[in-house]
Amino acid sequence: MNDSFPTKKIPSLTVVIPSFNQAETIEQTLTSILDHNNLEGLEVLVFDSMSTDGTSQILERWKNRCTIIQEKDKGQSDAINKGFIRAKGYIVCWLNSDDIFFPHALDQVRQKFTKSPSTQIISGQGVHLYQDGGFKIPFPEKLDFANSLSNDLQIDILQPTVFFRRDFLEKLGGINPKLHYVMDWDLWYRFIKEKAIWLTVNDFFSAARVHPETKTSSGGLPRLFEHWRVARKHTGLWFPKSTRGLFFSWGLVDAPSPLVVLFKLTYNLKSFCRFGEIKPNFHSPQFCEGKTQVTFPWYGVKANSINIELEFHSLDALPDNIILNINDQSFTRKLIRKEKKQAITLDNPMEGNVITVSLSTESPARFRIIKIMPSA
Repeated sequence: MNDSFPTKKIPSLTVVIPSFNQAETIEQTLTSILDHNNLEGLEVLVFDSMSTDGTSQILERWKNRCTIIQEKDKGQSDAINKGFIRAKGYIVCWLNSDDIFFPHALDQVRQKFTKSPSTQIISGQGVHLYQDGGFKIPFPEKLDFANSLSNDLQIDILQPTVFFRRDFLEKLGGINPKLHYVMDWDLWYRFIKEKAIWLTVNDFFSAARVHPETKTSSGGLPRLFEHWRVARKHTGLWFPKSTRGLFFSWGLVDAPSPLVVLFKLTYNLKSFCRFGEIKPNFHSPQFCEGKTQVTFPWYGVKANSINIELEFHSLDALPDNIILNINDQSFTRKLIRKEKKQAITLDNPMEGNVITVSLSTESPARFRIIKIMPSA
């Protein structure tokens, strides 16, 4: 295949969507792609593994706008590879059927490849959402190219924020079909070992839902063991740092109850010794200093109100009020005295498919966002 970039026009792009029993979310997934991007040169391939929950009826409504293949597969990795083999786009990516793109994210990606013709991979920013679509946290990305040759390289990237050239993917042979949990992490490491020209940008591209049924949340020990096995292969280390981090995250949340207590005690001691205080886990909402801003996509029913759950670090410096700016509309709300956790409801219609929330306190105070949820 010719490695030169098609400079005369915006490059084509293929989105592969592996699907199985995601009737509650797949419509929003397709909406985020097909109703909010330039369709010229955009290919969408849905590989549904014979869902039984009503997904088929939803896909029937979209059959004239994308390609739908309904057949049994050998798992998610197999479905994704089938899509990559069939893909015609110069750029390819995959999006799980419970995840969504920000509006015009694919247009931005194609434009960035146009402006940077030697680039082989582009990754942006993303957020985690709850199952109901409410905002959880910005994804805490870690990718240190300065240490890209290190055997203990840390790679923490939200999978649907990554886009790559099809010719480069074909050179590597696609994703490993034997992997069920860390096929994305394995692919990123192979990209880096192949010395890919990788561009990271600050644009928000996607949102991934986190709930008990997702592979990331439900994988447990099998996911941990698969990560350890793949990390050992790539690093040559018996217990790589990246696996140790995942092991700790599993222990704090998903381990059996007695072990969770032990992990929390160990984590709290380590955090206090290192920082002089107990900080939230890496994948938990983090405390900010007086102000913060979050942005997330919204494809649910039209939002006429928004609920914001906050937690303050200390009652000693709890301010009287908090200032909110939601999609350029400003509000001030009084806080409840002697309560670290605060719930704020704003009854105000919100237009558009992107919600940006800025919060600040009148006097210095440390707080964090627990959840932001629009509602009808």
